[in-house]
Amino acid sequence: MIKQFLALFWGFFDALFFLIALIFANIFAYSFGIRWLWLSLAISSVLIALASEMLAQTNEQGGKS
Repeated sequence: MIKQFLALFWGFFDALFFLIALIFANIFAYSFGIRWLWLSLAISSVLIALASEMLAQTNEQGGKS
């Protein structure tokens, strides 16, 4: 039970810090100009979509890779 809780806890913070890193990357890109911000937002959106698709496939397989 503890291991399941820690796995859930770890997954939550992993996703949280991934989003925080993307936010800071977008802020950094904005420091170069608005065009770089739009490019960074597009790349961030693709990364989030890719991560959610990989998570959905993992859940369909029952956690087996």
